Amino acid sequence: MEVKRHGTATLMDVARLAGVSRSTAARALGKYGSVSPELQAMVSAAAEALGYRGNALARSVSSGRSHTIGVVVSDIENPHFSRAVRGMTDVAKAGGFDVILANTDENIDAERAAVQVFLDKRVDGLIVASTSRSDSAHLLDVVSMGRPLVLFDRRPENVVTDWVGTDSFADARTVMEYLIGKGHTSIAFLSATTKTPEQLEAGSPLPISTIADRVRAIRHSALEAGIDYEFISGAMSAQLTQEIVTSLLHRPVKPSAIIASYSRIALPAFQAIHAAGLSVPDDLSLVCLDDTEWMTVSCPEVTAISAPTYQMGMKAAEVLLGRINGTGPVEHDHLLPASFIERGSVADLSQLHLTHSAKSGRPPAQA
Repeated sequence: MEVKRHGTATLMDVARLAGVSRSTAARALGKYGSVSPELQAMVSAAAEALGYRGNALARSVSSGRSHTIGVVVSDIENPHFSRAVRGMTDVAKAGGFDVILANTDENIDAERAAVQVFLDKRVDGLIVASTSRSDSAHLLDVVSMGRPLVLFDRRPENVVTDWVGTDSFADARTVMEYLIGKGHTSIAFLSATTKTPEQLEAGSPLPISTIADRVRAIRHSALEAGIDYEFISGAMSAQLTQEIVTSLLHRPVKPSAIIASYSRIALPAFQAIHAAGLSVPDDLSLVCLDDTEWMTVSCPEVTAISAPTYQMGMKAAEVLLGRINGTGPVEHDHLLPASFIERGSVADLSQLHLTHSAKSGRPPAQA
Protein backbone atom coordinates (compact mmCIF):
# COMPACT_ATOMS: atom_id res chain seq x y z
CA MET A 1 0.00 0.00 0.00
CA GLU A 2 1.25 3.47 -0.81
CA VAL A 3 1.94 5.39 2.38
CA LYS A 4 0.54 8.90 2.18
CA ARG A 5 2.56 12.03 2.81
CA HIS A 6 2.95 12.94 6.51
CA GLY A 7 -0.08 14.71 7.93
CA THR A 8 -2.49 13.82 5.09
CA ALA A 9 -3.41 10.27 6.14
CA THR A 10 -7.05 9.50 6.86
CA LEU A 11 -8.61 7.24 9.45
CA MET A 12 -9.30 4.72 6.69
CA ASP A 13 -5.60 4.69 5.77
CA VAL A 14 -4.74 3.88 9.40
CA ALA A 15 -7.34 1.10 9.47
CA ARG A 16 -5.98 -0.47 6.25
CA LEU A 17 -2.38 -0.39 7.46
CA ALA A 18 -3.36 -1.89 10.83
CA GLY A 19 -5.59 -4.49 9.17
CA VAL A 20 -8.70 -3.53 11.13
CA SER A 21 -12.05 -1.96 10.36
CA ARG A 22 -12.51 1.79 10.31
CA SER A 23 -14.74 1.65 13.41
CA THR A 24 -12.12 -0.36 15.32
CA ALA A 25 -9.44 2.16 14.38
CA ALA A 26 -11.71 4.99 15.54
CA ARG A 27 -12.34 3.30 18.90
CA ALA A 28 -8.63 2.63 19.40
CA LEU A 29 -7.57 6.19 18.58
CA GLY A 30 -10.47 7.79 20.42
CA LYS A 31 -9.93 5.50 23.43
CA TYR A 32 -13.56 4.59 23.80
CA GLY A 33 -15.44 1.33 23.48
CA SER A 34 -13.82 -2.11 23.70
CA VAL A 35 -10.52 -2.68 21.90
CA SER A 36 -7.99 -5.37 22.83
CA PRO A 37 -4.48 -4.25 23.84
CA GLU A 38 -3.04 -5.98 20.76
CA LEU A 39 -5.32 -4.11 18.34
CA GLN A 40 -4.76 -0.87 20.26
CA ALA A 41 -1.01 -1.25 19.76
CA MET A 42 -1.38 -2.08 16.06
CA VAL A 43 -3.60 0.93 15.37
CA SER A 44 -1.35 3.28 17.34
CA ALA A 45 1.70 2.05 15.43
CA ALA A 46 -0.07 2.52 12.09
CA ALA A 47 -1.18 6.04 13.02
CA GLU A 48 2.37 6.96 14.01
CA ALA A 49 3.83 5.51 10.81
CA LEU A 50 1.39 7.50 8.67
CA GLY A 51 1.66 10.68 10.71
CA TYR A 52 -2.10 10.56 11.24
CA ARG A 53 -3.65 13.62 12.85
CA GLY A 54 -7.09 12.84 14.18
CA ASN A 55 -10.12 15.07 13.84
CA ALA A 56 -10.96 16.16 17.37
CA LEU A 57 -14.52 17.12 16.47
CA ALA A 58 -15.12 13.78 14.79
CA ARG A 59 -13.76 11.95 17.81
CA SER A 60 -16.00 13.94 20.13
CA VAL A 61 -19.05 13.07 18.03
CA SER A 62 -18.14 9.38 18.03
CA SER A 63 -17.12 9.10 21.69
CA GLY A 64 -19.26 11.80 23.28
CA ARG A 65 -16.07 13.30 24.71
CA SER A 66 -13.91 16.18 23.50
CA HIS A 67 -11.30 15.71 26.24
CA THR A 68 -11.32 19.46 26.79
CA ILE A 69 -12.52 21.62 29.66
CA GLY A 70 -13.41 25.30 29.57
CA VAL A 71 -12.08 27.69 32.22
CA VAL A 72 -13.59 31.15 32.68
CA VAL A 73 -11.81 33.65 34.94
CA SER A 74 -12.31 37.36 35.49
CA ASP A 75 -8.70 38.55 35.21
CA ILE A 76 -5.87 36.26 34.14
CA GLU A 77 -3.34 39.02 34.98
CA ASN A 78 -4.38 38.75 38.63
CA PRO A 79 -1.82 36.41 40.26
CA HIS A 80 -4.65 34.79 42.21
CA PHE A 81 -6.22 33.48 39.01
CA SER A 82 -3.02 32.85 37.06
CA ARG A 83 -1.69 30.54 39.79
CA ALA A 84 -5.04 28.80 40.00
CA VAL A 85 -5.19 28.26 36.24
CA ARG A 86 -1.73 26.72 36.39
CA GLY A 87 -3.04 24.23 38.92
CA MET A 88 -6.04 23.48 36.73
CA THR A 89 -3.98 22.91 33.59
CA ASP A 90 -1.47 20.68 35.41
CA VAL A 91 -4.23 18.38 36.64
CA ALA A 92 -6.10 18.45 33.34
CA LYS A 93 -2.99 17.57 31.34
CA ALA A 94 -2.19 14.66 33.65
CA GLY A 95 -5.75 13.45 33.14
CA GLY A 96 -5.57 13.62 29.33
CA PHE A 97 -7.60 16.83 28.97
CA ASP A 98 -6.84 20.09 27.20
CA VAL A 99 -7.86 23.46 28.67
CA ILE A 100 -9.48 26.35 26.82
CA LEU A 101 -9.28 29.62 28.73
CA ALA A 102 -11.50 32.71 28.58
CA ASN A 103 -10.97 36.04 30.36
CA THR A 104 -14.00 38.21 31.14
CA ASP A 105 -12.60 41.38 32.76
CA GLU A 106 -15.45 41.12 35.30
CA ASN A 107 -17.98 41.58 32.48
CA ILE A 108 -21.06 39.39 32.78
CA ASP A 109 -21.83 39.61 29.05
CA ALA A 110 -18.34 38.33 28.27
CA GLU A 111 -18.86 35.52 30.77
CA ARG A 112 -22.14 34.47 29.16
CA ALA A 113 -20.55 34.54 25.72
CA ALA A 114 -17.57 32.47 26.85
CA VAL A 115 -19.79 29.82 28.43
CA GLN A 116 -21.83 29.57 25.23
CA VAL A 117 -18.70 29.24 23.08
CA PHE A 118 -17.42 26.44 25.28
CA LEU A 119 -20.74 24.62 25.10
CA ASP A 120 -20.71 24.98 21.31
CA LYS A 121 -17.22 23.48 21.28
CA ARG A 122 -18.58 20.52 23.24
CA VAL A 123 -16.25 20.85 26.21
CA ASP A 124 -16.70 18.06 28.72
CA GLY A 125 -17.01 20.42 31.67
CA LEU A 126 -16.48 23.98 32.87
CA ILE A 127 -14.74 25.81 35.71
CA VAL A 128 -16.11 29.33 36.19
CA ALA A 129 -15.05 32.19 38.46
CA SER A 130 -18.29 34.07 38.05
CA THR A 131 -18.46 37.85 38.01
CA SER A 132 -22.01 37.99 39.36
CA ARG A 133 -23.81 36.54 42.36
CA SER A 134 -27.28 36.93 40.92
CA ASP A 135 -27.02 36.99 37.10
CA SER A 136 -26.50 33.26 36.72
CA ALA A 137 -29.09 31.98 34.21
CA HIS A 138 -26.30 30.82 31.89
CA LEU A 139 -24.78 28.75 34.69
CA LEU A 140 -28.14 27.28 35.61
CA ASP A 141 -28.47 26.24 31.95
CA VAL A 142 -25.15 24.38 32.18
CA VAL A 143 -26.35 22.52 35.28
CA SER A 144 -29.73 21.68 33.71
CA MET A 145 -27.92 20.24 30.67
CA GLY A 146 -26.07 17.86 32.95
CA ARG A 147 -22.71 19.31 31.92
CA PRO A 148 -20.27 19.17 34.86
CA LEU A 149 -19.65 22.64 36.33
CA VAL A 150 -17.30 23.72 39.12
CA LEU A 151 -17.56 27.22 40.53
CA PHE A 152 -14.20 28.69 41.50
CA ASP A 153 -13.64 31.16 44.33
CA ARG A 154 -16.94 33.04 43.87
CA ARG A 155 -20.38 31.56 44.70
CA PRO A 156 -23.34 32.67 42.58
CA GLU A 157 -26.67 32.34 44.33
CA ASN A 158 -29.08 29.51 43.52
CA VAL A 159 -26.56 27.52 41.43
CA VAL A 160 -26.38 24.07 42.99
CA THR A 161 -23.12 22.55 41.86
CA ASP A 162 -19.54 22.04 43.01
CA TRP A 163 -17.67 25.00 44.48
CA VAL A 164 -13.99 25.33 45.39
CA GLY A 165 -12.85 28.26 47.50
CA THR A 166 -11.82 29.64 50.88
CA ASP A 167 -13.79 31.15 53.77
CA SER A 168 -13.57 34.85 52.87
CA PHE A 169 -15.73 35.85 55.85
CA ALA A 170 -13.52 34.04 58.36
CA ASP A 171 -10.34 35.35 56.74
CA ALA A 172 -11.51 38.98 57.00
CA ARG A 173 -12.55 38.37 60.62
CA THR A 174 -9.05 37.10 61.36
CA VAL A 175 -7.52 40.29 59.96
CA MET A 176 -9.92 42.50 61.90
CA GLU A 177 -9.26 40.67 65.17
CA TYR A 178 -5.53 41.04 64.57
CA LEU A 179 -5.76 44.80 63.92
CA ILE A 180 -8.06 45.36 66.87
CA GLY A 181 -5.67 43.38 69.04
CA LYS A 182 -2.89 45.72 67.93
CA GLY A 183 -4.90 48.68 69.17
CA HIS A 184 -6.32 49.94 65.88
CA THR A 185 -9.65 51.69 66.35
CA SER A 186 -10.14 53.22 62.89
CA ILE A 187 -9.90 50.85 59.92
CA ALA A 188 -10.65 51.39 56.22
CA PHE A 189 -11.44 48.61 53.73
CA LEU A 190 -10.34 49.41 50.18
CA SER A 191 -11.97 47.44 47.36
CA ALA A 192 -12.49 47.50 43.60
CA THR A 193 -16.27 47.35 43.69
CA THR A 194 -18.27 50.03 41.86
CA LYS A 195 -20.73 50.24 44.73
CA THR A 196 -20.52 53.52 46.63
CA PRO A 197 -19.50 53.54 50.30
CA GLU A 198 -23.08 54.52 51.14
CA GLN A 199 -24.43 51.51 49.25
CA LEU A 200 -21.93 49.21 50.96
CA GLU A 201 -22.89 50.55 54.37
CA ALA A 202 -26.56 50.16 53.58
CA GLY A 203 -25.99 46.49 52.73
CA SER A 204 -26.61 46.85 48.99
CA PRO A 205 -26.08 43.45 47.30
CA LEU A 206 -22.57 43.08 45.94
CA PRO A 207 -21.96 41.32 42.61
CA ILE A 208 -18.98 39.27 43.81
CA SER A 209 -19.52 36.94 46.75
CA THR A 210 -15.98 37.17 48.14
CA ILE A 211 -16.18 40.96 48.50
CA ALA A 212 -19.65 40.66 50.04
CA ASP A 213 -18.30 38.23 52.65
CA ARG A 214 -15.39 40.56 53.46
CA VAL A 215 -17.63 43.61 53.82
CA ARG A 216 -19.95 41.68 56.12
CA ALA A 217 -17.07 40.41 58.28
CA ILE A 218 -15.47 43.85 58.64
CA ARG A 219 -18.76 45.49 59.57
CA HIS A 220 -19.62 42.81 62.15
CA SER A 221 -16.14 42.80 63.69
CA ALA A 222 -16.01 46.59 63.97
CA LEU A 223 -19.47 46.87 65.50
CA GLU A 224 -18.72 44.11 68.01
CA ALA A 225 -15.50 45.85 69.06
CA GLY A 226 -17.05 49.33 69.05
CA ILE A 227 -14.44 50.80 66.70
CA ASP A 228 -14.66 53.03 63.64
CA TYR A 229 -14.57 51.49 60.17
CA GLU A 230 -15.02 52.76 56.64
CA PHE A 231 -15.71 51.17 53.27
CA ILE A 232 -13.85 52.80 50.38
CA SER A 233 -14.80 51.64 46.88
CA GLY A 234 -13.78 52.50 43.33
CA ALA A 235 -10.20 51.18 43.32
CA MET A 236 -10.68 49.90 39.80
CA SER A 237 -7.12 50.58 38.60
CA ALA A 238 -3.68 51.40 39.97
CA GLN A 239 -4.11 55.08 39.19
CA LEU A 240 -7.53 55.30 40.84
CA THR A 241 -6.22 53.45 43.87
CA GLN A 242 -3.30 55.86 44.24
CA GLU A 243 -5.66 58.83 43.93
CA ILE A 244 -8.01 57.40 46.56
CA VAL A 245 -5.22 56.65 49.03
CA THR A 246 -3.55 60.03 48.44
CA SER A 247 -6.84 61.77 49.20
CA LEU A 248 -7.23 59.62 52.30
CA LEU A 249 -3.77 60.60 53.52
CA HIS A 250 -4.61 64.31 53.28
CA ARG A 251 -7.55 64.06 55.64
CA PRO A 252 -7.22 65.88 58.97
CA VAL A 253 -7.96 62.57 60.68
CA LYS A 254 -7.16 59.40 58.75
CA PRO A 255 -7.61 55.72 59.59
CA SER A 256 -4.72 53.99 61.30
CA ALA A 257 -4.94 50.94 59.04
CA ILE A 258 -6.05 50.01 55.53
CA ILE A 259 -7.24 46.55 54.55
CA ALA A 260 -6.73 46.01 50.81
CA SER A 261 -9.08 43.53 49.20
CA TYR A 262 -6.60 42.32 46.58
CA SER A 263 -2.86 42.43 45.97
CA ARG A 264 -3.32 44.61 42.88
CA ILE A 265 -4.93 47.20 45.16
CA ALA A 266 -2.36 46.84 47.92
CA LEU A 267 0.60 47.67 45.67
CA PRO A 268 -0.57 51.11 44.43
CA ALA A 269 -1.82 51.85 47.96
CA PHE A 270 1.66 51.05 49.30
CA GLN A 271 3.22 53.23 46.58
CA ALA A 272 0.88 56.15 47.31
CA ILE A 273 1.81 56.10 50.99
CA HIS A 274 5.51 56.33 50.16
CA ALA A 275 4.93 58.93 47.43
CA ALA A 276 3.31 61.13 50.10
CA GLY A 277 6.50 61.00 52.15
CA LEU A 278 4.95 58.67 54.71
CA SER A 279 5.84 55.14 55.67
CA VAL A 280 4.26 51.77 56.45
CA PRO A 281 3.60 51.08 59.28
CA ASP A 282 4.79 54.21 61.12
CA ASP A 283 2.20 56.47 59.50
CA LEU A 284 -0.32 53.95 58.23
CA SER A 285 -0.64 50.19 58.63
CA LEU A 286 -1.50 47.97 55.67
CA VAL A 287 -2.92 44.45 55.44
CA CYS A 288 -4.00 42.60 52.31
CA LEU A 289 -6.61 39.85 52.00
CA ASP A 290 -4.64 38.40 49.08
CA ASP A 291 -0.96 37.48 49.30
CA THR A 292 1.55 37.67 46.44
CA GLU A 293 5.31 37.61 45.86
CA TRP A 294 6.09 41.35 46.07
CA MET A 295 4.80 41.45 49.64
CA THR A 296 7.79 39.38 50.78
CA VAL A 297 10.40 41.75 49.27
CA SER A 298 8.85 45.13 50.08
CA CYS A 299 10.11 47.19 52.98
CA PRO A 300 8.40 46.42 55.21
CA GLU A 301 6.99 43.09 54.11
CA VAL A 302 3.19 43.13 54.02
CA THR A 303 0.94 41.18 56.38
CA ALA A 304 -1.57 39.19 54.35
CA ILE A 305 -4.04 36.36 54.03
CA SER A 306 -2.45 33.70 51.84
CA ALA A 307 -4.87 31.50 49.94
CA PRO A 308 -3.61 28.20 48.48
CA THR A 309 -4.52 29.31 44.97
CA TYR A 310 -2.50 26.69 43.07
CA GLN A 311 -4.02 23.94 45.22
CA MET A 312 -7.47 25.47 44.72
CA GLY A 313 -6.97 25.27 40.97
CA MET A 314 -5.82 21.68 41.25
CA LYS A 315 -8.82 20.82 43.40
CA ALA A 316 -11.25 22.45 40.97
CA ALA A 317 -9.84 20.41 38.08
CA GLU A 318 -9.76 17.20 40.12
CA VAL A 319 -13.41 17.62 41.09
CA LEU A 320 -14.41 18.44 37.51
CA LEU A 321 -12.56 15.48 36.00
CA GLY A 322 -14.11 13.29 38.65
CA ARG A 323 -17.59 14.46 37.67
CA ILE A 324 -16.81 13.92 33.98
CA ASN A 325 -15.57 10.39 34.67
CA GLY A 326 -18.40 9.57 37.04
CA THR A 327 -16.15 9.29 40.10
CA GLY A 328 -16.73 12.68 41.73
CA PRO A 329 -16.94 13.19 45.52
CA VAL A 330 -20.18 13.07 47.46
CA GLU A 331 -19.86 16.60 48.83
CA HIS A 332 -20.23 19.72 46.66
CA ASP A 333 -18.49 22.33 48.84
CA HIS A 334 -14.71 22.06 48.74
CA LEU A 335 -13.27 24.53 51.25
CA LEU A 336 -9.50 24.95 51.41
CA PRO A 337 -7.87 26.70 54.41
CA ALA A 338 -6.09 30.03 53.94
CA SER A 339 -3.22 31.21 56.15
CA PHE A 340 -2.71 34.46 58.02
CA ILE A 341 0.89 35.62 57.56
CA GLU A 342 2.11 38.27 59.96
CA ARG A 343 4.89 40.41 58.55
CA GLY A 344 5.99 43.97 59.32
CA SER A 345 3.30 46.25 57.90
CA VAL A 346 1.12 46.65 60.99
CA ALA A 347 2.07 48.89 63.91
CA ASP A 348 1.37 48.16 67.53
CA LEU A 349 -0.02 51.59 68.36
CA SER A 350 1.28 51.70 71.93
CA GLN A 351 4.80 50.88 70.74
CA LEU A 352 4.42 53.27 67.80
CA HIS A 353 3.65 56.12 70.20
CA LEU A 354 6.82 55.45 72.16
CA THR A 355 8.87 55.21 68.94
CA HIS A 356 7.62 58.55 67.61
CA SER A 357 8.12 60.35 70.92
CA ALA A 358 11.67 59.09 71.36
CA LYS A 359 12.98 59.35 67.81
CA SER A 360 11.28 62.01 65.76
CA GLY A 361 8.71 63.87 67.72
CA ARG A 362 6.17 63.15 64.98
CA PRO A 363 2.68 62.30 66.21
CA PRO A 364 1.54 58.70 65.85
CA ALA A 365 -0.95 57.56 63.23
CA GLN A 366 -4.43 58.83 63.87
CA ALA A 367 -6.65 56.23 65.48
